Amino acid sequence: MIGSPAEVSDEGPAKKRRGRPANVGHFHEYVWPDHFFRIIFKPTFGRLMIPQAFVKWFGEIPSNIIVTTNTGCNWRMTTRREGNDPFIDQGWVAFAIAHQLKVGQFLTFKKVSSFEYSVVIFDHTCTEVVSRCPYHGDDTRCVVSEHHV
Repeated sequence: MIGSPAEVSDEGPAKKRRGRPANVGHFHEYVWPDHFFRIIFKPTFGRLMIPQAFVKWFGEIPSNIIVTTNTGCNWRMTTRREGNDPFIDQGWVAFAIAHQLKVGQFLTFKKVSSFEYSVVIFDHTCTEVVSRCPYHGDDTRCVVSEHHV
């Protein structure tokens, strides 16, 4: 029947079916989360909390990171912990103001390397926001050249 869920009775990805491994939903042996997202609920943007479940997979997040937008803006930011809670701290407020973040928008973050994250901003209609920040190309704020932390 079209639209009905596939039936897989007591069969996991490692089980064999008719002499070959079962392929259940694009199973990959070594998969871990490399994305997290945050919804903007308040008009104050002092810092951004990183989910603990995300940090669990990667251990400590470096104290200096680069956040790259979908338009090529690269922002240097710092991270820190308060108790068990990790946050993006310095650089976040400038980023939020420059990209005119508003209540109702949400951002997806993807880990690109140990210190680099790509971010995509979506508006309240769930549409990707594609606009450069007013500092695009300014090496003191939005770094567009080669970057090193």
